[in-house]
Amino acid sequence: MKVLKLIAVSVAMLATNAFAQTVSGVKVEPAQIKAGESVKVTVSFDNADNPNCGMKIKLGDGREERVKINQAKDIPYVLTHTYAKAGNYTVYAEPSGTGSTLKCNGKTVNAAVAVAAVVAPVAAAPAAAAPVAPAASATKATPAAKSTTPCPAGWTLAKPGVNKKTQAFTCSAKAGTKIPEPKLSCPGDLTYFDNSKKGQLGCRV
Repeated sequence: MKVLKLIAVSVAMLATNAFAQTVSGVKVEPAQIKAGESVKVTVSFDNADNPNCGMKIKLGDGREERVKINQAKDIPYVLTHTYAKAGNYTVYAEPSGTGSTLKCNGKTVNAAVAVAAVVAPVAAAPAAAAPVAPAASATKATPAAKSTTPCPAGWTLAKPGVNKKTQAFTCSAKAGTKIPEPKLSCPGDLTYFDNSKKGQLGCRV
């Protein structure tokens, strides 16, 4: 009698498992998110009538859920999950017994989700302070005489000065002095020249 009873129980379990739900797929939406955002995981089944089986959902970041599918509202099975760190994760839906409930039929299915790092916004550069006009000197009794030299600041007009006929001239400074920008604009057909090593620049024919 005990053997017959054991056989009857085994047959009943096999029959129950034969009609158990079959895991058919898993989908993760959206498949690309940023760290701190959530996804929706949807596990679909075949043979959805009279649900009664178990499965395990692995979310790829260490979290795992054991699920018992025993109500019509459980099909498809949906859950949400938030990924805290950037990385590429794989979500698995694996048929697995839960307590006294037999595991769902079918093979383990999976889906991928890519989690991007959150890029901190670049701080705007502080606004430049408006230039402060220098205070007028109380000791200046008369305005400075207007300069008539064609040379830039820090450069001296070399002798014999500006050629009255061609308007050519040479400016001199200490050897190695950096050539000022913008460079001089020469009048007429004159050609600009400079030589930082000699400390010379000017306009020549």
